[in-house]
Amino acid sequence: MVPILKSNGKNFFSLPNELFFMNIGHGAITVYAYLLYCEDRRTHQCHPSYRTISAAVHLTVSTVMKHITKLADRQFITIENTSYIDKHGMKQNGNNLYTILPIQATMDHCYQQQMLRLEERQRWQQAQALLAQSTESAPCAPL
Repeated sequence: MVPILKSNGKNFFSLPNELFFMNIGHGAITVYAYLLYCEDRRTHQCHPSYRTISAAVHLTVSTVMKHITKLADRQFITIENTSYIDKHGMKQNGNNLYTILPIQATMDHCYQQQMLRLEERQRWQQAQALLAQSTESAPCAPL
């Protein structure tokens, strides 16, 4: 069992152990870790810009965007587009608002996707077996 660290300061955060078994790659783990670092611990939300994340984790903006999309697809986070009114009264796009989802829900989604892929593979193998049986038992008539 991993010991729990106690600190009076706010100079650390923890990563869920399950993160390393979810097969998302080191880039997505790095971006996820940065989002956890930025999150408000009460609301589980944060809103760093792509550029800010990019500078912090030393990845290009386009790579950060790719990893953010992967994290959302795998249900680690949700993304909400925000906007604001600038000093000229024009509506502008703001930073995305990221909500960090509970890791148990993410794991459940991952396992559900694995089961769906397994069931699909099993159906494909059954179809292949039926096809092989039908070609062995009833050869085609010559033309």
